[in-house]
Amino acid sequence: MSKLKLFLVTLLVLTLLPLGVVRAQEEEVPVDDTPILYQDPTTDEAPDEYMYTTDEGTDWDWEWDYDTADDLLYTTQGQDAADVAAGLLGAGFMALFAGVYMLFAIVFGLGGYIFSALALMKIGKEMGYENPWFAWIPILNSIMMLQLGGQNPWLLLLLLIPGIGAFIVMIISIIALANITEKRGYEKLLVLLILIPFGMFVLLYLLAWKPKSNTSTPKVESTPAQETTPTM
Repeated sequence: MSKLKLFLVTLLVLTLLPLGVVRAQEEEVPVDDTPILYQDPTTDEAPDEYMYTTDEGTDWDWEWDYDTADDLLYTTQGQDAADVAAGLLGAGFMALFAGVYMLFAIVFGLGGYIFSALALMKIGKEMGYENPWFAWIPILNSIMMLQLGGQNPWLLLLLLIPGIGAFIVMIISIIALANITEKRGYEKLLVLLILIPFGMFVLLYLLAWKPKSNTSTPKVESTPAQETTPTM
């Protein structure tokens, strides 16, 4: 009896199983009609609803330009080219600005040096300095100015002292220039013009071409050391 029941159950399972499989294949998969939301990454606005289905008459999202990988690659290359062009344009403007600035600095620096040399040479000639051409040579023009201002030119060696040496030499040079200003008939305080932009050129112009008086400076000559004759 038990064997008969087992046989009937097995027969029933084998009969109904194929019918269930066929029924499952015939059933349609439910379609999700929920619209897809598209969020524009370049804005914070609320997303708009766009439906993406294969049915006819669907309102496609024609505002989306990069629907394919080729379009995305083409657009990326275009953006890269635009970025490179903008970078080159910016670099060109920077190079042009740097070139104009450098040209202005060279012209202004050279013109200022020539004017200062001419003024110092004229001052030296009128004050009886032996070698007024020193005004054109670096270092020698500093020696000339210190001598015209009654200062020891050996003080320039203080520049060898790091830091404070340059500050001391600057103070000594201002004192020498103040003495020259006084010798040319002006008040010593006029030397404060050097604290104003382009004031140094104004001061040199007044001392060289508009002096109120002229006090000569004893000539500084480079004479060889005197030979000593031994006495008996």
